[in-house]
Amino acid sequence: MLKNSKNIYKLDSKNRFSVRGEILRDGKNFHLTLGLDGCLFMYPEKEWRKIRAKLAGLNYASKDNRKFLRIFYAHSCPVKADSHKRILLSDSLKRKCGIKKELLIIKIGQFYELWPPGKFAEYENANAAAYALYADKLDIRL
Repeated sequence: MLKNSKNIYKLDSKNRFSVRGEILRDGKNFHLTLGLDGCLFMYPEKEWRKIRAKLAGLNYASKDNRKFLRIFYAHSCPVKADSHKRILLSDSLKRKCGIKKELLIIKIGQFYELWPPGKFAEYENANAAAYALYADKLDIRL
């Protein structure tokens, strides 16, 4: 259950992590893919369909679009919570982002980011000083 917007989950010996509460309210079917800044993205099925529709509208003649689409889809895979509410994390995605025995899941609006806890701590520390600047640039009304 995501009591906060970030929680640590342990991987079992078969690279599965148990999901509960808020994550399961988004359904049992998800899509994992390579994210940005060293994480993985996990989209509920409904959101994945929206993302695919947006990406389908990209101009494939654009070299940058092709590069992004190839990497995004090459690393995407459907996953489903099993009867014990576990999701299998593929070896390739696990290696790609450096997840070992634990992962940190952060709810970002309608999808989730999966991080190695240490890598997220480094990311957070490197960007902490600029946090207020980002809020100002985004014109967030807190």
